[in-house]
Amino acid sequence: MIEIRGGKKERAIRQWFTEKFNDQYPINQNMTDLWDSFKDEVEGIVVSYGMLNGIMKDIKEEVGGETNITISVDQEPEDLSNAEILSINDLEFPRFGKYKTGKFIDSLLSDHDEDGGLYTGTVNVVVGESGVGKSTVMLDVIANIQKQNPDAKVLYVSSEMTRNDIYFYKQKTPIIGDIPTLLMMDYTKSNNMDRVLEELAFNGDYDIVLLDSYQDMVVKFKDLLGWKATYAETWLTNLMISAADKLGIAILAIQHLTKGGTYVGSTYLKHATTSMLEFRFDSSKSRYLEFSKNRRGGGTVGKRLYFTLEDGDIVYDEGRFNDTIKVSEIQNTERERQEEAEKSFNDMFLKIQADSVETIHEEEEDKKVFTIEEAEDVEERVNIPLEIVNTNENDLV
Repeated sequence: MIEIRGGKKERAIRQWFTEKFNDQYPINQNMTDLWDSFKDEVEGIVVSYGMLNGIMKDIKEEVGGETNITISVDQEPEDLSNAEILSINDLEFPRFGKYKTGKFIDSLLSDHDEDGGLYTGTVNVVVGESGVGKSTVMLDVIANIQKQNPDAKVLYVSSEMTRNDIYFYKQKTPIIGDIPTLLMMDYTKSNNMDRVLEELAFNGDYDIVLLDSYQDMVVKFKDLLGWKATYAETWLTNLMISAADKLGIAILAIQHLTKGGTYVGSTYLKHATTSMLEFRFDSSKSRYLEFSKNRRGGGTVGKRLYFTLEDGDIVYDEGRFNDTIKVSEIQNTERERQEEAEKSFNDMFLKIQADSVETIHEEEEDKKVFTIEEAEDVEERVNIPLEIVNTNENDLV
């Protein structure tokens, strides 16, 4: 009998295998069939094709024996069995929570009400070049959310830092000391890094998960698990979207930009997520953040919020932000005034031009052409002198 071990999802897969196949590895079934069977037969457990694939590999080694089962991690099979047209009013949605940091950044995270804050059930991509402060600010965000909301469960997933790195990082940013942390570097020698991420980080036990970084996890999947880059990006993006959509998790996924400011990553990630928060240096090397996309705060898009790190704490320049908004409002008002004045001038000019053309036409219509005899006759009858103009062929009035 195989051992029922691992996290919640792995245990469910192993239990299902034992009950369905009596510890005998299935013959003449491909992985797609097994994945469909698991989804149909096991309720309350959502696993990806990649996770089932990996665990079935382990089970195969444990039970031994020859098999014709097909193992493939190139791409997730297309499944249309649950495709349907939806009626929005009939849908059931998770209970959306909203968490505030108690700092000014709350007003940018959302604008559905005056308080702002980070909504659950969202996937938020955080981009910026190295050294601009993405990780520091986002760690400050989740640390203050935990401080302001003691019941909130937050998790920091670091794909790059070792335990020694975390020690020195804490010296610079002490507030992260109490944040639960998952160090993916602890699992680089294992072949189950994807399952660690899925079962420990995105299993529904946490309200907010900060992944640092998305691109580095894709590289590790590619180098350590042998996945293709496209498959790794799709798998990780789908994992985050599923965790947000079905489990109501708020996900903050840090992504890198090149030194030239170019976005690194798939367009699928860029367009499928809830928001994109960009960190930048301005021309004077001051740091600021702004949303280029935010489905929970459309009114906050394009507004710069400058920040500094002071004594281990992130300080947002609220005064500069408000002054910038006022200047922008004045500029918009002046631009609208100029546009209205230009429109009024154009309307008036066109009207004058139209009136002039009409007058010319009327004057031309009033003119008559006479021979000399006709002109003399008209002059005699109306007693009005007429100017006689001499032409080559006829004398005209």
